[in-house]
Amino acid sequence: MDETTPELQEYYAKMDRPMPGESLTEDPEAPQPYTSTTEFSVPQEAIDYIFDQMTQEENYSSIIQSLLDGTTVMELTRLILFSGFNEGKFNPDLMVILIEPTAYLIMGLAERAGVEYTVMADDEEDMFGVTVDPLEMKEPSEEAQAALDMVEGADLPEAPTESLMARPPPPPPPTEQPSLMQRI
Repeated sequence: MDETTPELQEYYAKMDRPMPGESLTEDPEAPQPYTSTTEFSVPQEAIDYIFDQMTQEENYSSIIQSLLDGTTVMELTRLILFSGFNEGKFNPDLMVILIEPTAYLIMGLAERAGVEYTVMADDEEDMFGVTVDPLEMKEPSEEAQAALDMVEGADLPEAPTESLMARPPPPPPPTEQPSLMQRI
């Protein structure tokens, strides 16, 4: 005899989460990247990988453009680290360790490109229960300092100077060409 009410059944149906044991029913021949052994387990190796990925020309331009468009450093950090986790590059514990060095990498790239940036928006400060006061910021950790040193010595691609949504420059005026119908 089913003792659940229709309201309770509807509530359970709305829950968008995996069922207990659902991971045991996935195909073992095609596992998700984050369920297998991670590619990196040493923070410095992961930082080197992230730096290499961030300084590839297409990624570098996207990062700088995002900062120009108003994306915060912590939003980009979150995006980069979650995608690395989803790709099986590192586990959640290492991902937390990489937050600070990744943020410093982004800030270093922005400073090197001459782009002003915002570390964290006010609503993010409320969400995480922290306030960012640049005068009271602590010195970067060893990993973060190593990340900043990598940025200083890197040969970076050219940073975009204007928004991708900016109007293109007007075409040059046409030069006068002799008419094909004109007598020579």
